[in-house]
Amino acid sequence: MKRFAFILAALLPMIASPPVAVGAAEPEVLVLDGTEINFMHDALKRIACPFRHAARLDPASLGHVRLFILAGKSFPDGAAKPDIIERYLRAGGHVLAIGGGAKWMLDARLFDAEGYYPTGTTIHQSTFDGYHRLTFGYPCEKPHENWTAGVPMLLRATEGPLMRLGPRATSILAAGGPFSLAAFQRVGKGIALLIGPDPQGGNEYLSLTKPTPQTGAKLGTDTLLANAIAWLLDPACNLIPNGGFEENTALPAEKSHWQITLLRGATSKWDRREAPEGEVFLQLACPPRGSASVTPFRPIVVERGTRHRFTCRLKSTGACALEIRHLKQSSDEPARQAPQRQTLPASPNWSLFETVVATPNNASYLSITALISQPGELCLDEIKLRQIVE
Repeated sequence: MKRFAFILAALLPMIASPPVAVGAAEPEVLVLDGTEINFMHDALKRIACPFRHAARLDPASLGHVRLFILAGKSFPDGAAKPDIIERYLRAGGHVLAIGGGAKWMLDARLFDAEGYYPTGTTIHQSTFDGYHRLTFGYPCEKPHENWTAGVPMLLRATEGPLMRLGPRATSILAAGGPFSLAAFQRVGKGIALLIGPDPQGGNEYLSLTKPTPQTGAKLGTDTLLANAIAWLLDPACNLIPNGGFEENTALPAEKSHWQITLLRGATSKWDRREAPEGEVFLQLACPPRGSASVTPFRPIVVERGTRHRFTCRLKSTGACALEIRHLKQSSDEPARQAPQRQTLPASPNWSLFETVVATPNNASYLSITALISQPGELCLDEIKLRQIVE
Protein backbone atom coordinates (compact mmCIF):
# COMPACT_ATOMS: atom_id res chain seq x y z
CA MET A 1 0.00 0.00 0.00
CA LYS A 2 1.35 3.44 -0.86
CA ARG A 3 2.12 5.60 2.12
CA PHE A 4 -0.13 8.44 1.02
CA ALA A 5 -3.64 7.78 -0.28
CA PHE A 6 -4.19 11.04 -2.12
CA ILE A 7 -6.21 9.34 -4.89
CA LEU A 8 -9.49 9.78 -3.03
CA ALA A 9 -8.74 13.45 -2.37
CA ALA A 10 -8.13 13.99 -6.07
CA LEU A 11 -11.40 12.38 -7.11
CA LEU A 12 -13.45 14.52 -4.73
CA PRO A 13 -11.75 17.88 -5.07
CA MET A 14 -14.24 20.50 -4.04
CA ILE A 15 -15.40 19.25 -0.68
CA ALA A 16 -14.52 21.27 2.40
CA SER A 17 -12.01 18.79 3.82
CA PRO A 18 -10.29 16.25 1.54
CA PRO A 19 -10.38 12.65 2.76
CA VAL A 20 -7.78 11.57 5.26
CA ALA A 21 -4.64 9.97 3.86
CA VAL A 22 -2.80 7.01 5.28
CA GLY A 23 0.04 8.39 7.40
CA ALA A 24 3.66 7.29 7.40
CA ALA A 25 5.60 6.37 10.53
CA GLU A 26 8.36 8.80 9.54
CA PRO A 27 7.27 11.72 7.34
CA GLU A 28 8.93 11.72 3.93
CA VAL A 29 8.01 15.37 3.34
CA LEU A 30 10.17 18.24 4.64
CA VAL A 31 9.01 21.88 4.67
CA LEU A 32 11.43 24.78 5.08
CA ASP A 33 10.30 27.44 7.55
CA GLY A 34 9.68 30.91 6.17
CA THR A 35 7.36 33.89 6.13
CA GLU A 36 3.67 32.92 5.77
CA ILE A 37 4.53 29.21 5.83
CA ASN A 38 1.64 28.68 8.26
CA PHE A 39 -0.74 28.42 5.30
CA MET A 40 1.23 25.46 3.94
CA HIS A 41 1.38 23.78 7.35
CA ASP A 42 -2.38 24.12 7.73
CA ALA A 43 -3.03 22.80 4.21
CA LEU A 44 -0.83 19.74 4.73
CA LYS A 45 -2.78 18.97 7.88
CA ARG A 46 -6.07 19.38 6.00
CA ILE A 47 -5.04 16.86 3.34
CA ALA A 48 -3.56 14.57 6.01
CA CYS A 49 -0.02 14.67 4.64
CA PRO A 50 2.52 13.96 7.41
CA PHE A 51 5.50 16.31 7.31
CA ARG A 52 8.31 17.74 9.35
CA HIS A 53 9.86 21.16 9.09
CA ALA A 54 13.30 22.68 9.41
CA ALA A 55 14.55 26.20 10.08
CA ARG A 56 17.62 25.68 7.84
CA LEU A 57 18.71 23.17 5.24
CA ASP A 58 21.81 21.02 5.34
CA PRO A 59 22.53 17.64 3.76
CA ALA A 60 21.57 15.86 6.99
CA SER A 61 18.15 17.51 7.18
CA LEU A 62 17.34 16.19 3.69
CA GLY A 63 18.38 12.64 4.53
CA HIS A 64 15.57 10.08 4.02
CA VAL A 65 13.33 12.84 2.60
CA ARG A 66 11.62 12.00 -0.70
CA LEU A 67 9.98 15.41 -1.13
CA PHE A 68 11.16 18.86 -0.10
CA ILE A 69 8.60 21.69 -0.10
CA LEU A 70 9.76 25.25 -0.54
CA ALA A 71 6.82 27.61 -0.02
CA GLY A 72 5.87 30.84 1.70
CA LYS A 73 6.85 34.41 0.93
CA SER A 74 10.52 34.57 1.92
CA PHE A 75 13.23 32.70 3.84
CA PRO A 76 15.95 33.73 6.29
CA ASP A 77 19.30 34.48 4.71
CA GLY A 78 21.25 31.29 4.21
CA ALA A 79 18.38 29.01 5.26
CA ALA A 80 18.41 27.39 1.81
CA LYS A 81 21.49 27.02 -0.36
CA PRO A 82 21.29 26.28 -4.11
CA ASP A 83 24.13 23.75 -4.08
CA ILE A 84 22.47 21.65 -1.37
CA ILE A 85 19.12 21.59 -3.20
CA GLU A 86 20.76 20.86 -6.55
CA ARG A 87 22.68 17.89 -5.09
CA TYR A 88 19.45 16.67 -3.50
CA LEU A 89 17.64 16.81 -6.85
CA ARG A 90 20.44 15.18 -8.81
CA ALA A 91 20.54 12.31 -6.31
CA GLY A 92 16.84 11.60 -6.88
CA GLY A 93 14.98 13.80 -4.40
CA HIS A 94 12.02 15.86 -5.60
CA VAL A 95 11.24 19.54 -4.93
CA LEU A 96 7.82 21.19 -4.84
CA ALA A 97 8.37 24.95 -4.97
CA ILE A 98 5.28 27.12 -4.55
CA GLY A 99 4.79 30.89 -4.55
CA GLY A 100 7.85 32.57 -3.06
CA GLY A 101 9.56 29.17 -3.14
CA ALA A 102 9.16 29.08 -6.93
CA LYS A 103 10.66 32.57 -7.11
CA TRP A 104 13.61 31.36 -5.03
CA MET A 105 14.19 28.43 -7.43
CA LEU A 106 14.23 30.79 -10.42
CA ASP A 107 16.56 33.24 -8.68
CA ALA A 108 18.88 30.32 -7.83
CA ARG A 109 18.84 29.24 -11.50
CA LEU A 110 17.66 25.76 -10.57
CA PHE A 111 14.77 25.85 -13.06
CA ASP A 112 14.70 26.73 -16.75
CA ALA A 113 12.30 29.68 -16.72
CA GLU A 114 12.08 33.44 -16.32
CA GLY A 115 9.62 34.91 -13.84
CA TYR A 116 7.11 37.70 -14.33
CA TYR A 117 5.83 39.23 -11.10
CA PRO A 118 2.63 41.32 -11.13
CA THR A 119 2.12 43.58 -8.14
CA GLY A 120 -0.39 42.74 -5.44
CA THR A 121 -2.32 39.55 -4.84
CA THR A 122 -4.36 38.12 -7.69
CA ILE A 123 -6.71 35.22 -8.46
CA HIS A 124 -5.89 33.18 -11.57
CA GLN A 125 -8.18 30.97 -13.65
CA SER A 126 -5.59 28.63 -15.13
CA THR A 127 -6.07 26.56 -18.27
CA PHE A 128 -4.94 23.00 -18.97
CA ASP A 129 -1.90 22.76 -21.20
CA GLY A 130 -2.71 19.07 -20.87
CA TYR A 131 -4.01 16.46 -18.45
CA HIS A 132 -1.61 15.23 -15.78
CA ARG A 133 -1.72 13.78 -12.27
CA LEU A 134 -1.89 17.41 -11.08
CA THR A 135 -5.19 17.96 -12.89
CA PHE A 136 -7.13 15.03 -11.42
CA GLY A 137 -10.51 16.13 -10.12
CA TYR A 138 -10.68 19.31 -12.23
CA PRO A 139 -13.13 20.41 -13.42
CA CYS A 140 -15.60 19.10 -10.89
CA GLU A 141 -19.28 18.59 -11.63
CA LYS A 142 -20.09 22.21 -10.69
CA PRO A 143 -16.86 24.20 -11.16
CA HIS A 144 -16.52 27.78 -9.93
CA GLU A 145 -18.16 30.11 -12.45
CA ASN A 146 -18.43 27.08 -14.76
CA TRP A 147 -14.67 27.21 -15.38
CA THR A 148 -14.05 23.93 -17.21
CA ALA A 149 -10.79 24.85 -18.98
CA GLY A 150 -8.46 24.31 -16.02
CA VAL A 151 -8.01 24.91 -12.29
CA PRO A 152 -9.91 28.00 -11.09
CA MET A 153 -9.38 30.27 -8.08
CA LEU A 154 -5.60 29.94 -7.77
CA LEU A 155 -4.48 32.65 -5.37
CA ARG A 156 -1.15 34.36 -5.99
CA ALA A 157 -0.43 35.46 -2.42
CA THR A 158 3.32 35.07 -1.82
CA GLU A 159 4.80 36.80 -4.87
CA GLY A 160 5.20 33.66 -6.93
CA PRO A 161 6.06 33.90 -10.63
CA LEU A 162 4.18 33.63 -13.83
CA MET A 163 6.77 31.64 -15.75
CA ARG A 164 8.09 32.03 -19.27
CA LEU A 165 9.58 28.55 -19.74
CA GLY A 166 12.85 27.55 -21.34
CA PRO A 167 13.28 24.38 -23.42
CA ARG A 168 13.98 22.07 -20.46
CA ALA A 169 10.71 22.80 -18.61
CA THR A 170 7.21 21.52 -19.43
CA SER A 171 3.97 23.36 -18.64
CA ILE A 172 0.91 21.71 -17.09
CA LEU A 173 -1.20 24.79 -16.31
CA ALA A 174 -1.15 27.94 -18.43
CA ALA A 175 -1.77 31.52 -17.33
CA GLY A 176 -2.44 32.92 -20.79
CA GLY A 177 -0.01 34.23 -23.38
CA PRO A 178 3.50 32.82 -22.99
CA PHE A 179 3.18 32.16 -19.25
CA SER A 180 2.82 28.99 -17.22
CA LEU A 181 1.44 28.69 -13.68
CA ALA A 182 2.62 25.12 -13.05
CA ALA A 183 5.56 23.41 -14.74
CA PHE A 184 8.12 20.68 -14.07
CA GLN A 185 11.67 19.85 -15.05
CA ARG A 186 13.97 16.88 -14.57
CA VAL A 187 17.16 17.76 -12.67
CA GLY A 188 19.47 14.75 -12.54
CA LYS A 189 17.38 11.90 -11.11
CA GLY A 190 14.92 14.23 -9.38
CA ILE A 191 11.98 16.39 -10.43
CA ALA A 192 11.45 20.07 -9.66
CA LEU A 193 7.79 21.10 -9.82
CA LEU A 194 7.08 24.82 -9.63
CA ILE A 195 3.62 26.30 -9.00
CA GLY A 196 3.55 30.10 -9.13
CA PRO A 197 0.32 30.75 -7.18
CA ASP A 198 -0.50 29.24 -3.79
CA PRO A 199 -2.93 26.28 -3.85
CA GLN A 200 -2.62 26.12 -0.06
CA GLY A 201 -4.05 29.65 0.20
CA GLY A 202 -2.58 32.77 1.77
CA ASN A 203 -3.21 36.41 2.54
CA GLU A 204 -5.30 38.13 -0.10
CA TYR A 205 -5.16 41.93 -0.07
CA LEU A 206 -8.56 43.31 -0.98
CA SER A 207 -7.52 46.68 0.49
CA LEU A 208 -4.13 48.36 0.73
CA THR A 209 -3.47 47.53 4.38
CA LYS A 210 -5.69 44.71 5.66
CA PRO A 211 -5.10 41.13 4.44
CA THR A 212 -7.91 38.60 4.16
CA PRO A 213 -6.72 35.05 4.90
CA GLN A 214 -7.91 32.56 2.28
CA THR A 215 -7.52 28.79 2.57
CA GLY A 216 -7.15 26.27 -0.22
CA ALA A 217 -10.19 24.50 1.19
CA LYS A 218 -12.34 27.60 0.63
CA LEU A 219 -10.84 28.32 -2.78
CA GLY A 220 -11.16 24.70 -3.91
CA THR A 221 -7.42 24.35 -4.63
CA ASP A 222 -6.29 22.00 -1.84
CA THR A 223 -6.71 19.18 -4.34
CA LEU A 224 -4.02 20.65 -6.61
CA LEU A 225 -1.61 20.55 -3.67
CA ALA A 226 -2.60 16.97 -2.82
CA ASN A 227 -2.20 15.98 -6.47
CA ALA A 228 1.26 17.54 -6.68
CA ILE A 229 2.46 15.70 -3.60
CA ALA A 230 0.93 12.41 -4.76
CA TRP A 231 2.73 12.66 -8.11
CA LEU A 232 6.13 13.58 -6.70
CA LEU A 233 5.95 10.75 -4.18
CA ASP A 234 5.05 8.36 -7.01
CA PRO A 235 6.14 9.66 -10.46
CA ALA A 236 5.09 6.29 -11.94
CA CYS A 237 1.42 6.85 -11.03
CA ASN A 238 -1.37 6.90 -13.62
CA LEU A 239 -1.54 10.12 -15.67
CA ILE A 240 -4.95 9.69 -17.35
CA PRO A 241 -7.87 11.20 -15.42
CA ASN A 242 -11.15 9.28 -15.12
CA GLY A 243 -9.70 6.31 -17.00
CA GLY A 244 -12.32 4.08 -15.39
CA PHE A 245 -15.16 6.37 -16.62
CA GLU A 246 -16.60 6.54 -13.11
CA GLU A 247 -17.11 10.32 -12.86
CA ASN A 248 -19.30 12.74 -14.81
CA THR A 249 -19.96 10.46 -17.77
CA ALA A 250 -23.37 12.05 -18.30
CA LEU A 251 -21.86 15.55 -18.47
CA PRO A 252 -20.07 17.36 -21.34
CA ALA A 253 -16.79 15.93 -22.61
CA GLU A 254 -14.58 18.43 -20.80
CA LYS A 255 -16.01 17.23 -17.47
CA SER A 256 -15.87 13.53 -18.27
CA HIS A 257 -12.38 14.08 -19.80
CA TRP A 258 -13.30 11.97 -22.83
CA GLN A 259 -14.16 13.13 -26.34
CA ILE A 260 -16.23 10.63 -28.35
CA THR A 261 -16.53 11.03 -32.13
CA LEU A 262 -19.24 9.10 -34.02
CA LEU A 263 -19.54 9.03 -37.82
CA ARG A 264 -22.15 7.60 -40.21
CA GLY A 265 -24.45 5.93 -37.73
CA ALA A 266 -21.95 4.81 -35.09
CA THR A 267 -23.18 4.88 -31.49
CA SER A 268 -21.73 5.01 -27.99
CA LYS A 269 -23.06 4.02 -24.58
CA TRP A 270 -21.88 4.18 -20.99
CA ASP A 271 -22.74 0.60 -20.05
CA ARG A 272 -23.29 -0.41 -16.42
CA ARG A 273 -23.70 -4.14 -16.98
CA GLU A 274 -20.85 -6.21 -15.53
CA ALA A 275 -18.09 -3.64 -15.90
CA PRO A 276 -14.66 -5.26 -15.47
CA GLU A 277 -13.60 -2.37 -13.22
CA GLY A 278 -15.83 -0.11 -11.16
CA GLU A 279 -19.44 0.37 -12.25
CA VAL A 280 -19.33 1.54 -15.88
CA PHE A 281 -17.49 0.95 -19.14
CA LEU A 282 -17.62 2.53 -22.60
CA GLN A 283 -19.17 0.72 -25.55
CA LEU A 284 -18.61 1.92 -29.13
CA ALA A 285 -20.71 0.31 -31.88
CA CYS A 286 -19.80 0.69 -35.54
CA PRO A 287 -22.14 -0.03 -38.52
CA PRO A 288 -20.97 -0.61 -42.11
CA ARG A 289 -19.07 2.43 -43.45
CA GLY A 290 -19.15 4.03 -39.99
CA SER A 291 -16.47 4.76 -37.41
CA ALA A 292 -16.23 5.62 -33.73
CA SER A 293 -13.36 6.87 -31.60
CA VAL A 294 -12.59 8.05 -28.08
CA THR A 295 -9.70 10.21 -26.91
CA PRO A 296 -8.87 12.26 -23.81
CA PHE A 297 -10.39 15.73 -24.17
CA ARG A 298 -6.92 17.26 -23.65
CA PRO A 299 -3.52 15.68 -24.47
CA ILE A 300 -1.57 14.03 -21.67
CA VAL A 301 1.49 15.86 -20.31
CA VAL A 302 4.54 13.59 -20.34
CA GLU A 303 8.24 13.95 -19.70
CA ARG A 304 10.37 14.19 -22.82
CA GLY A 305 12.45 11.19 -23.81
CA THR A 306 10.67 8.76 -21.47
CA ARG A 307 8.71 5.55 -21.90
CA HIS A 308 5.20 4.93 -20.63
CA ARG A 309 3.16 1.77 -20.21
CA PHE A 310 -0.35 2.07 -21.66
CA THR A 311 -2.91 -0.46 -20.41
CA CYS A 312 -6.65 -0.92 -20.76
CA ARG A 313 -9.37 -3.54 -20.42
CA LEU A 314 -11.08 -4.28 -23.72
CA LYS A 315 -13.26 -6.60 -25.69
CA SER A 316 -13.93 -6.18 -29.40
CA THR A 317 -15.62 -7.81 -32.36
CA GLY A 318 -14.50 -5.39 -35.10
CA ALA A 319 -11.30 -3.96 -36.56
CA CYS A 320 -9.95 -1.69 -33.82
CA ALA A 321 -6.77 0.32 -33.39
CA LEU A 322 -4.86 2.55 -31.03
CA GLU A 323 -3.39 5.77 -32.43
CA ILE A 324 -0.62 7.65 -30.61
CA ARG A 325 0.43 11.17 -31.58
CA HIS A 326 3.40 13.00 -30.03
CA LEU A 327 3.01 16.77 -29.71
CA LYS A 328 5.81 19.29 -29.18
CA GLN A 329 3.49 22.03 -27.92
CA SER A 330 0.14 21.87 -26.15
CA SER A 331 -1.26 24.05 -28.94
CA ASP A 332 -0.39 21.50 -31.66
CA GLU A 333 -3.46 20.05 -33.37
CA PRO A 334 -3.39 16.25 -32.93
CA ALA A 335 -5.32 15.73 -36.18
CA ARG A 336 -2.41 17.30 -38.10
CA GLN A 337 0.17 14.93 -36.63
CA ALA A 338 0.94 11.57 -38.23
CA PRO A 339 -0.12 8.83 -35.77
CA GLN A 340 1.69 5.71 -34.67
CA ARG A 341 -1.00 3.08 -35.23
CA GLN A 342 -1.25 -0.24 -33.42
CA THR A 343 -3.91 -2.89 -34.00
CA LEU A 344 -5.99 -3.80 -30.97
CA PRO A 345 -6.58 -7.54 -30.62
CA ALA A 346 -10.02 -9.00 -31.28
CA SER A 347 -11.37 -10.50 -28.07
CA PRO A 348 -14.95 -11.64 -27.38
CA ASN A 349 -14.21 -11.56 -23.63
CA TRP A 350 -12.62 -8.91 -21.47
CA SER A 351 -8.83 -8.99 -21.74
CA LEU A 352 -5.92 -6.79 -20.68
CA PHE A 353 -4.14 -4.89 -23.46
CA GLU A 354 -0.69 -3.46 -22.80
CA THR A 355 1.87 -1.59 -24.88
CA VAL A 356 4.91 0.63 -24.31
CA VAL A 357 4.87 4.19 -25.67
CA ALA A 358 8.25 5.85 -26.27
CA THR A 359 8.15 9.66 -26.21
CA PRO A 360 10.70 11.49 -28.40
CA ASN A 361 13.09 13.97 -26.82
CA ASN A 362 11.26 16.88 -28.45
CA ALA A 363 7.68 15.99 -27.41
CA SER A 364 5.95 16.94 -24.15
CA TYR A 365 2.32 16.01 -24.86
CA LEU A 366 0.66 12.79 -25.93
CA SER A 367 -2.63 12.25 -27.76
CA ILE A 368 -4.16 8.75 -27.42
CA THR A 369 -7.12 7.61 -29.53
CA ALA A 370 -8.90 4.25 -29.60
CA LEU A 371 -11.10 3.67 -32.66
CA ILE A 372 -13.20 1.14 -34.49
CA SER A 373 -13.77 1.49 -38.25
CA GLN A 374 -15.46 -1.74 -39.34
CA PRO A 375 -18.75 -3.32 -38.24
CA GLY A 376 -18.64 -4.50 -34.64
CA GLU A 377 -18.22 -3.26 -31.08
CA LEU A 378 -15.32 -1.99 -29.01
CA CYS A 379 -15.68 -1.93 -25.22
CA LEU A 380 -13.10 -0.17 -23.04
CA ASP A 381 -12.43 0.29 -19.34
CA GLU A 382 -9.61 1.01 -16.86
CA ILE A 383 -7.41 3.04 -19.21
CA LYS A 384 -4.04 3.95 -17.67
CA LEU A 385 -0.75 5.51 -18.67
CA ARG A 386 2.20 5.15 -16.30
CA GLN A 387 5.78 6.30 -16.74
CA ILE A 388 8.33 3.52 -16.69
CA VAL A 389 10.90 4.61 -14.11
CA GLU A 390 14.28 3.42 -15.28
